Amino acid sequence: MHIVVGPVVTRDGGFGFDSWTPEKGLSRGYSYRRIEDAHYARKVEIRSCAGRSAGPAVACSTVDEFTSTLAGGTGVEGLRPGL
Repeated sequence: MHIVVGPVVTRDGGFGFDSWTPEKGLSRGYSYRRIEDAHYARKVEIRSCAGRSAGPAVACSTVDEFTSTLAGGTGVEGLRPGL
């Protein structure tokens, strides 16, 4: 399973990130009050998905990178792996 994790962005008066998998599509993440909590949760998501999946986990640093990765379909080859 491939997973693409987006960057931490401001949302709903807090901070959050989105992720995408071929099975579930785009999943909107929880909104955290503190940016540190959002970054921690993002790292945990990347590491836990990378540990249990056969495909790569791709951690995108910018919204542009995230959207262009999703627009390119499931072909995540050539992108840098997660943390």
